[in-house]
Amino acid sequence: MLLAFSVANFRCFRDEAVLDLVRPSLKTLMPGRGSSWIQETQRAAAIYGANGSGKSTLLDALETLHRAIGGARGILYQPDRFRPDASEPTTYRLEFTAADRRFAYTVEAEAWGIASEELWEVGRRWKRVFVRRQASASAPLEILAGPSLRGANREVKKLTSADDLFLGVAFRYRHETLFPLVEELRATSFVHHSDDERLARIRWLMIRLANDPQVWGEISAVLSQMADLGILRVELEEREIPPKVLEEIRPLVERLQGEDVEFPDQLLLQLGHSLVFIHRGPDGAECRLGLGAQSEGTLTWLATAGPAIQALRRGGVLVVDELDASLHPHLAAALIEMFQDPDLNTTGAQIIATTHDASLLGNTPNPRLETAEAWFCEKDDDGSSSIYSLADFTDLRRASNKEKRYLLGTLGGVPRVDPSGLRRILATTGD
Repeated sequence: MLLAFSVANFRCFRDEAVLDLVRPSLKTLMPGRGSSWIQETQRAAAIYGANGSGKSTLLDALETLHRAIGGARGILYQPDRFRPDASEPTTYRLEFTAADRRFAYTVEAEAWGIASEELWEVGRRWKRVFVRRQASASAPLEILAGPSLRGANREVKKLTSADDLFLGVAFRYRHETLFPLVEELRATSFVHHSDDERLARIRWLMIRLANDPQVWGEISAVLSQMADLGILRVELEEREIPPKVLEEIRPLVERLQGEDVEFPDQLLLQLGHSLVFIHRGPDGAECRLGLGAQSEGTLTWLATAGPAIQALRRGGVLVVDELDASLHPHLAAALIEMFQDPDLNTTGAQIIATTHDASLLGNTPNPRLETAEAWFCEKDDDGSSSIYSLADFTDLRRASNKEKRYLLGTLGGVPRVDPSGLRRILATTGD
């Protein structure tokens, strides 16, 4: 479960930006007796802001760290682009729970590699799991292990280069202590609304329909009917793969995997199956339509709601950039409410999403977002971004018209639209 994420000196975020999902009422390091982390954390965070304000960049920072923790060698040093000569590192901090234990993980990345990496756990006080230090790319890497760090510490250290996270290498090595923690952190899905990303998630749905047709067939049908898409159910239909197609793609597979290899199972599944959407026709008869006949909104809903169900089932975090892209406001609200409903969300799953949908701030019929669930990104005149919570406004009450105040600009997070220059150009320019 995610408690908080912060980043500093990452692209437009010059100073530290903190997204805090712990309820403001929790004043101690751990929940008290009779309480739990599910009760003491927010299930949703909706991030508002003008175009170019930095809200997507904040999610990019979280995804960048997420990939590196999973063992990918990426570029963690992404400094403020307006200060390329600055000496500060890019700093990430992630607070999370695993098996009801609280951890804090911090990374400092320099242009040459990882200067610092720390993992701490809360007991009666903060206890060191490990601290990693390195002065330069050519300097020796130092690992200070705490008493709880059991496993192949020396082996993982030998494999860790200046560009690698010790935690990421430990995950690949299946380290006894660290692998289960990273498994918890990796239960995070990122959803972007490009055509390629949407098709990738549709393929993800195909794989689940193939592996567990009864469960995911029912899930797909329920999601389609819930959204009033006019779809009765979704099926996976087998089709014969023409030998000519296999021969055309064989050279590509051999270049990637070597000669005389078998085709990957997932590739054969995608080539040999197609999604079929069962609609009800005007006379009540069923009508079978393919993927290409579905609207962009239909595919966006299924490609987003599918990972949402997965997060709710296993207790993960769903991160969505542009939640309202191609979705009706009622469907965007439904996704948020799925995570807020304790009867549906029994695992403590969370959703973090950027959006422009002001209706989520409304009170009709009931408030859809708590004040601590709404966040705003703003960009200063010097190009640096900051993030703050609706809970920071002490004059707001439960009945306050937050939607109206946001649209009026009194809460920030909206563009300052000035068409005067356009009027001048159009008034003075001919054909």
